[in-house]
Amino acid sequence: MRLLKVSMFIILSAGMLSGAANQLNYYTHAAVADKHGVIAPWYKGWNRQFDYRVRLAAETMKRYPWATPPKVIAPAPEYIYNGRWSIDDEGTIHTVPPPNQVNGDVGQRAAYVLAGLIDYDRYSGDGGVLPNLTAMADYVVGHCQTSSHHGWPSILISVPTSGTVYGDSQVGTNDVFEGPESKIQLGIVAQLGLELVRTYELTGNTRWYEVAKHWADLLAANRNRDFKAAPWGRYANNAGGNGVNGVQTGGVPTILGFLDELIRVGCRGQENALVAARDGCRAYLRDLLLPMWTVNDTRGRNYWDWECPVHDLVTTDYAVRYFLDNKDCFTNWKYDVRNMLSRFINHSSVSPLSNGDVYHGAWAYPESSSCCRRSLWYSPDALAGQFGRYGVEGDSEWAREIARRSQILPTYDPLPTKQTVAAIDGGTLVNGTWFEIAHPDALAYLVMHMGWQPQLLGANRENHLMRAGRVVKRVHYSKGEIVYSTFDAPANTIDVLRLAFVPTGITASGVPLAQRGDLAANGYTVRSPMNGDGIVSFRHEGATEISVRGTHPQTEVDHKQLNFEGNRKAVAHPDDHMGSVRAASTTASALVYPLTGTQVRLLGCVSERGGLADVYIDDTKWLAFIDFYGATPIHRQVLYYRNGLADGPHPLKIVARGAHNPLSKRDEVSVAAMQSSDATGRVGFGEGGRPADTQRMVQAIEVGPGDGGRA
Repeated sequence: MRLLKVSMFIILSAGMLSGAANQLNYYTHAAVADKHGVIAPWYKGWNRQFDYRVRLAAETMKRYPWATPPKVIAPAPEYIYNGRWSIDDEGTIHTVPPPNQVNGDVGQRAAYVLAGLIDYDRYSGDGGVLPNLTAMADYVVGHCQTSSHHGWPSILISVPTSGTVYGDSQVGTNDVFEGPESKIQLGIVAQLGLELVRTYELTGNTRWYEVAKHWADLLAANRNRDFKAAPWGRYANNAGGNGVNGVQTGGVPTILGFLDELIRVGCRGQENALVAARDGCRAYLRDLLLPMWTVNDTRGRNYWDWECPVHDLVTTDYAVRYFLDNKDCFTNWKYDVRNMLSRFINHSSVSPLSNGDVYHGAWAYPESSSCCRRSLWYSPDALAGQFGRYGVEGDSEWAREIARRSQILPTYDPLPTKQTVAAIDGGTLVNGTWFEIAHPDALAYLVMHMGWQPQLLGANRENHLMRAGRVVKRVHYSKGEIVYSTFDAPANTIDVLRLAFVPTGITASGVPLAQRGDLAANGYTVRSPMNGDGIVSFRHEGATEISVRGTHPQTEVDHKQLNFEGNRKAVAHPDDHMGSVRAASTTASALVYPLTGTQVRLLGCVSERGGLADVYIDDTKWLAFIDFYGATPIHRQVLYYRNGLADGPHPLKIVARGAHNPLSKRDEVSVAAMQSSDATGRVGFGEGGRPADTQRMVQAIEVGPGDGGRA
């Protein structure tokens, strides 16, 4: 007898304007509401709340204390090896040695560190993050893989809960996956593999690319070819065989994204093995998992520290990314993506311990139905970008407004110490000890989301490459011109900038682009949100070298016109700003700049001889210092930027420490130029658009006679 299935809807709704959930404080700041009673930013700097949070995360990662031998294998910031941290009331970071069993986040931590730093480099032009990025990639590739004799040879031990925290990871010896044994969790292998490919695209380091290809080859060789079953289990066989164990559901889109990126850059595997694996995995997602999207476990099995048979945050994130990246394969994507996002909020908010609710019109919810109590900033911060992207590509005002509010509320989290508060009603919870969650995750997700709503979230009167269709290899922000290159530029490559000016010309690989009404072909469009800023979107398929020019309101002063104290010398190099830099290495050396305005950027050179320098603004020493070290020289790069200042005079002083990080050979501080701006305008209170009334999450459910429906 054929079941008759009937479509029904569950409506999860909450009042936006006067809900009982509204609080006087969120995380660590007093609540601010707009005229509609909807959440608004607490921060009033010119750069806005979102740029402030991004810079806070990046600076905390850059100033992290280093670990050195014999404690560790190679010198690197401590968080490369150890995910536990603490920070005191003075903002000093302290390391907390973890037992092996809680260091299992290495694979996931590495993925977010790489993702966040790659995108921050593009957004800020701050190549000073490259040593941290390199250290992270080198550690996991060099010390977190199985032996060449394992059944899955030289693959990432993605959950190293046994072995040495500061040394080599060790794989488990049996298949007891609930015990303390390390694990080869394949979804996390793919999550990090994707970021290793992107790190190669940024740096050109083929070692990381070859490792990622090898992991993909192993996935292709060991997949289940029965289209009615999952292509892989959750784990590769620990005991040395080449089989798989455990249940694989929500990790499938993550593996697909990894395979797709390798195929896109030309790696198809022997006899097209990667393509065959991708196609089989895609069919499993589309034909078997997607019809069961309402089942809790279908979007589960992701987290490394428990079985997680429930719908979770990361699987939702990667599933939505995959559907939006492959609309031609998922023709019902508009409804499927909306359902995935709505359903996750429904699933994750069921625990009464979480306080998941709508607060001043913004949804706040935990990472799953089982974790982590009132830690409600992490999930909205992560999924805001996917709501934002869906709002743009699906032309959904509903999603755009949810994204805006979702990003405002969790960015109420920072303290002056640079610690972040995770509980909706105060308290650090998970990010009090887990560094990955406190900063790398926030950096990766927030930079991504800003790119989808640059007119609402972007910094005022500044220049930032907000979104790029491909990985950006190098970007230079100069007065009147922004120059950058991308790894490649396939069909429909679209980039978005927010600029402090309206461009007078854009060239792509030397060819002028025309201003157009749309982006159906190569060219650019311009919107002016406020203050004379320009939101520039342009299509440049087939062209990887980009130049954007215009009349810029900032001031740029070459080092020859700057005031220096102590012993400095001019060093010539054709790639430096105006052909030279001013270098010093003694503690008596300082740069003094009479800054007037709201923002400043220091340009200079990094090299293997680079040292450290401290920054004083308004006679106050800032926690964030400058590291002039780079394994290879990079010229004309942003080494430090400070924004959000009140318009007016701000004496600036940069003082050489006469010291260097453990990798550098000297203490050199090489300054090329200073950029500043006093361009101002209306910051904007943070008010959004419709809907301002009751917010609804609509869940489509299929019900058959006798089964009571599926929830």
